[in-house]
Amino acid sequence: MIDSLMSPRLGNRRFGAAASRCAPAAAELTSTEVWLPRPSLVNHNPAHSNSLPRLDKHRVHERSESSNGRKKSEVKPPRQMTDQERKRQYRIALNFFNKKPERGVQLLTAWGFVKNSPDSLASLLFGRRGLSKSMIGEYIGTLHSPYHSLVLKYFTALIDIRGLEVDVALRKAMQFFILPKEAEKIDRIIQAFALHYSKSNPKRTSHYRGGWDTIHLLSFAIIMLNTDLHSPNVKQRMTQADFVKNLRGQDKISGEKNGEDIDRKTLEGIYDRIKKDELKAGDDHVAQVQRVDRAIVGKDKPRLTETPRRLVCYCRLQQVSDPTKRQSSSARERDVFLFNDMIVVAKGVRRGSTSMAGCTYTLKQWTLLLGAHVTEFQRGQYEFGLTITCPNKDKIHFNARNFEDRCHFVADVTESIREATEMEQVRLEMEMEQHTTTTIRPDNQRDSGLPDMDESMKLSNGSNSSAGSSNSSTNGVNNSSFRRLSFNSLDSGVVEEHLDAC
Repeated sequence: MIDSLMSPRLGNRRFGAAASRCAPAAAELTSTEVWLPRPSLVNHNPAHSNSLPRLDKHRVHERSESSNGRKKSEVKPPRQMTDQERKRQYRIALNFFNKKPERGVQLLTAWGFVKNSPDSLASLLFGRRGLSKSMIGEYIGTLHSPYHSLVLKYFTALIDIRGLEVDVALRKAMQFFILPKEAEKIDRIIQAFALHYSKSNPKRTSHYRGGWDTIHLLSFAIIMLNTDLHSPNVKQRMTQADFVKNLRGQDKISGEKNGEDIDRKTLEGIYDRIKKDELKAGDDHVAQVQRVDRAIVGKDKPRLTETPRRLVCYCRLQQVSDPTKRQSSSARERDVFLFNDMIVVAKGVRRGSTSMAGCTYTLKQWTLLLGAHVTEFQRGQYEFGLTITCPNKDKIHFNARNFEDRCHFVADVTESIREATEMEQVRLEMEMEQHTTTTIRPDNQRDSGLPDMDESMKLSNGSNSSAGSSNSSTNGVNNSSFRRLSFNSLDSGVVEEHLDAC
């Protein structure tokens, strides 16, 4: 099921003829009564918590009267989660991983998305979209943990590097993670890579006296060479002769003082390939957000590049200054970037290209989604209007080109608000559980004395989010209308969808 977790509208692309409203009621958006069947987390005693699962477990409802006239009560069974709620829960777990990998793994395991075993976790980290490659590198590089060592072993074993030169194999491996910054963690990952390489290429490894030890040393040298040749901060670049000289006598068996030289042609080939093509990590959702971040300029622009943040969709709408007043249909066209936790409104300047790479954007307004809600309106010339109410009660009005555009955008915003709201609920609940387990003795079976989660987790509009704006202006805008969608918001791979109205 988690192979195809897409934005909620995509499973139902075509809308019927019925002119039903797309936006849910505001009360539905702000409700904190959504029940998520979260199993107890690690080190969690259910008797010490006022968590949502416990509250629901003790909620009863009346049955029909029995023959003796007395009413019987029974525990109300938990509501079955819909596919959309389950997908949202999965995205929330990924968001936590992309911020704090340990907590994300805890949720993925507790919620049943992965088995509590190193090989299952390694498979998920290797094959699922929506995971930050830098956070994967941090997690598999964790030191002094037998469990993490096994995850690293199983993870590297999934990379097919048979029949490849060491540097080519290393380049392929780095498509699946970003090396941590800590040298000790880098060495740990490179060591696991060297062991996997020696098992995958026994014939090539046999050419080295030191076996996998030499592969380990050579791999680390390649990482250093890549940094030296491609870092903008390095002024004196390493030459090919320097690279060969640095590895002189390094092919040796463990314990030997003087070893043999690694084949010169092998080293020269490695140097030439690294100089020509930098070793780079594979693309992920963070890389796409970085590209958007670089394209947007403006005063008081928020930091967009965060590992938990992903682009949900990007489309063009007409911003309406006042729904009660008329304005030109071509005025105030805006490029709207919807992320999973915020909306950014910008004015685009096209430079002979319809791709994002050919655009720059001037920031106009932005708002966080936690505490926000979206509604629709229809008034005068604004047939497909929608309003986003910011956490601080400011309102941003838009008019879409057509009914389908509005439905798609409202569905995305609604789902993103729910995701942000439920993620905050989970964060508060986990903090409450952590606080409870550290302040109450294990033999104390009484309630924590804290307020019920239903009350303590109600969100205050505007308390945790803000809206910003910029009055800076820019030159003319290309009036072509198109919509760019992220057909799999976990992967955030932007796909252009040209409309007939272009």
